Amino acid sequence: MSEISKAMDRARREQGRDGWSAGMSEPGRIVSPSRPLRFSAGEAEQYMALASDVALALPNLETRVLLFASAVSGEGTSTVAREFASTVAERGESSTLLIDANLRRPSVHEVFRVRRDPGLTDHILGGADLEDCLRDSGTPRLSILPSGRPVIAPPRVAGDERIGTLLSGFRGRFRFVVIDAPPILAYSESIQLSGHCDGVVVVVRAGHTRRQLPARALDLLDEAGASTLGTVLNRRRFYIPQFVYDRI
Repeated sequence: MSEISKAMDRARREQGRDGWSAGMSEPGRIVSPSRPLRFSAGEAEQYMALASDVALALPNLETRVLLFASAVSGEGTSTVAREFASTVAERGESSTLLIDANLRRPSVHEVFRVRRDPGLTDHILGGADLEDCLRDSGTPRLSILPSGRPVIAPPRVAGDERIGTLLSGFRGRFRFVVIDAPPILAYSESIQLSGHCDGVVVVVRAGHTRRQLPARALDLLDEAGASTLGTVLNRRRFYIPQFVYDRI
């Protein structure tokens, strides 16, 4: 049995005992804030804990290229990717690059209020100079590669051999390269990109997703030979038991 299958089996066994959402993989430590880039010390610590877990999983790499994706849309992947990148850059003092590879629904340029193009698509398909495509985020040590101009066929970008060359060029330049990618079950780009990444983090929204969907996404990543580091349970809510209310 693969490690992914073991994790899903543990999730099913512990579902009732721990009170977290049905069908999720092992509970992650991330609780995504409702407002991007504005997080409390506790939330920042959770992102730093995730960074530590990644470092332990990939101990011998100077640069760690990470793909953040979900099984389906609406899981909060873009928020988690943005806030992880911002936290490790600012709090962890690590040079970080955030790449918006969610070409169908790009959002990084809007959140950071930078120009969308030239960006990823312009560099890969149009030959735009890379330095002209990179943006200063306004957060210390965090750079951005926005999505670029809209394209008719996003899989053409994700499957282009120049993607591998691009990501290899970032090694040694950044400590973390964080890729915000589209849903795994809806589109092919995440699977295409996963082969160029050191690890994949699957984002699952608590109380929102049937367990068969992230399980299928993990299977697809496994079949593609991707290195899946684990899952992050997003928007997890903790409920106060009734006996606590009785004491208030």
